[in-house]
Amino acid sequence: MEKFNELLAKVKELEITQTQGDWEENIPNDIWEEYFKDNYKEVKHNLAVDTHRWYETSIVVIEIFGKFLGIRYITNMFSEEQSYEDCFVKLEFYEMKEVQTVTYEKV
Repeated sequence: MEKFNELLAKVKELEITQTQGDWEENIPNDIWEEYFKDNYKEVKHNLAVDTHRWYETSIVVIEIFGKFLGIRYITNMFSEEQSYEDCFVKLEFYEMKEVQTVTYEKV
């Protein structure tokens, strides 16, 4: 848990502007090697979709160091002529918790 809190504090203070398509490609190499490499698994993606004129962001949730980390980043671009840098989106990092929901299906 201590390692998770350390990681969360570091990535929040970095204010990483997205320049690549996948969130993993935007993490600085030293942070990637120390915290992420071989230490996480994705548990959910495309949460809380937020659509803008030229792009869409959503949250991916990963499990790392026994906790859940949410990362909001650009997950869809609507213009082929625009780059990720043009959107000026900073990756956002959140501690997440698992929430159980009830759903129904026909029998």
